[in-house]
Amino acid sequence: MDRLRNVIVLLRGQLWIIPLVLSALALSLAYWVLTSGASFLEVRDVGGFWWLYGGDASSARDLMSSLLSGLMTMTSLVVSVTFVILTLAANQLGPRLISTFMGDRQIQTVLGLFLGTILYVLVVLRSLDETLGVEGVPHVAVTIGSALTVVCLFALLFYVHKIARAIIADSIVARVAGDLHNDIRSMLPAEAKETEPAIPDLTRPRAAAVSLDRSGYIQVIDYDRLVTLACRADAVFAVKVRAGHFVLKNGEHVVVHAGRPLGEEAVQGIRAAFVVGGERSSAQDLEFGLRQLVEIALRALSPGINDPYTAIAVIDRLAAALEEIFMRSLQQAVWRDKEGKVRVIAQRADVQGLADAAFDGIRQAGQEIPAVLIRMADVLGQLAPVLRSGQAQTAVAQHLGKLAETATEARLAPSDRTAVLRRIEQARVATATRPKEGSIHVV
Repeated sequence: MDRLRNVIVLLRGQLWIIPLVLSALALSLAYWVLTSGASFLEVRDVGGFWWLYGGDASSARDLMSSLLSGLMTMTSLVVSVTFVILTLAANQLGPRLISTFMGDRQIQTVLGLFLGTILYVLVVLRSLDETLGVEGVPHVAVTIGSALTVVCLFALLFYVHKIARAIIADSIVARVAGDLHNDIRSMLPAEAKETEPAIPDLTRPRAAAVSLDRSGYIQVIDYDRLVTLACRADAVFAVKVRAGHFVLKNGEHVVVHAGRPLGEEAVQGIRAAFVVGGERSSAQDLEFGLRQLVEIALRALSPGINDPYTAIAVIDRLAAALEEIFMRSLQQAVWRDKEGKVRVIAQRADVQGLADAAFDGIRQAGQEIPAVLIRMADVLGQLAPVLRSGQAQTAVAQHLGKLAETATEARLAPSDRTAVLRRIEQARVATATRPKEGSIHVV
């Protein structure tokens, strides 16, 4: 399922898929209307319907030519505006967020509607011959082409509205945060419980270390396949990397604990369980969405942009994501076979690492901006009701300590430093008491 989800994630980021599908549907519609659909949609009395085209072949050809010219102009405008928006987004929000724009289904649908309509009008135009006369003109086909053009006009209006909303930083933050919440719900179990500690089976000696033999970002690890391979070899696999890590060609990526060395077929099977690509994917990488939000905040806090309000909006979304993470169990780290024997021990993201990925970069970039430090202290204090585990409580306490150290050493006005330290102390008091189990209602 993770492999399939990774493929879906990669396909959703492709701009051409929905336009290609809509173009194929438009060509199919044109072919059907001009061939078998002609008899099915035949209208005896053309003048009886005001909305149905009733002109001759010459007029129909002129009409289709005008529609085609206008559609080409509108499509050029849409494509030009799209490239401008992508350029602005890359400069202000980060180049890695371009995939978010490209994966927007509404933008893809508008582009596909324009391309499909152009292809439909072009096919109908080729079928129009001035010698057809009034009876031989495909009235229904011309009418459909006119209707599709009208739809494209309204789609252009919607597209302008969509693009105008897309360049607002808060909209992008909300969009990325929504994708992050979807990833959290799909990757983490809904019920919060203590995860099994990833302790290797020390009764088995170390037999070998397997490298992935290729470099790139790990996108997906097929742990079920590794369990099957470990059962065949009667071994325990300790996976030293996880989704989101960049690996080199050589290294101890999987350590094998077994009574005998692995064969070449088993080594190739282990390597086949890893999907390595040129970019990170959100299929198994829980930090992917966190780092996208952090990148927006870091861009906002850069001297060239200097927009702390966007960074504060990101901090709010990060706190909401951590709240949901703290209310759930972490990713599975130990896999057993049917007999209960440990077969695979994985390296997965922990609470401390997720909190560090969310707040460290923003705290470092905004160390001289009191509003950012105060907001970070406030949201850490607001996480108090969901600190059900000792790990979560320790992670929040450590970040409050880092904030206090930053506020003490940063170049701040004495009044600002006092305000920041006071809010940090309030957050410490709020998070000092760990809530009782069952005190939180998990939906």
